[in-house]
Amino acid sequence: MTSPTITPDEWAAWRGFRRMAEITSGRIVHDITRSTGLSSADFVVLMELSKAKDRCRRQRDLQVYLEWDKTRLSHQLTRMAGRGLIERDTDSDNVVVIRMTAEGRTQLSAARPVHVASVRRNFLDHLSADDLAALQQITDKLHAALQDAEN
Repeated sequence: MTSPTITPDEWAAWRGFRRMAEITSGRIVHDITRSTGLSSADFVVLMELSKAKDRCRRQRDLQVYLEWDKTRLSHQLTRMAGRGLIERDTDSDNVVVIRMTAEGRTQLSAARPVHVASVRRNFLDHLSADDLAALQQITDKLHAALQDAEN
């Protein structure tokens, strides 16, 4: 079996994608952390919990959505619970449920406008409507391919 090869142009596209994603994400996370003290992981977990009408999710569903391993999620949730951002409960089926606390809602409310402003400043302001449409098409294509690979 021969090893797959990657052309110089393909390497340049890959490195550009990775660098752009890391720098942009890093700047946005820095803004959120500096303003609120929330880490990237805190923010992602709280955002996902906020999407649920009752601000809670089964731990397993959160793990699947985030695509984190069980240990990483467990450690993150332990840190967040220790800071009063979330609570863990066990329901009648012995399933662990994660619930955002009032402090978590307060912290997320403070972080949201910072997040929006930072996404705008570090990402959206530099792209045209055509750029955004092309990027959305690319991300949809890659997401679909990754979903197909799992099935």
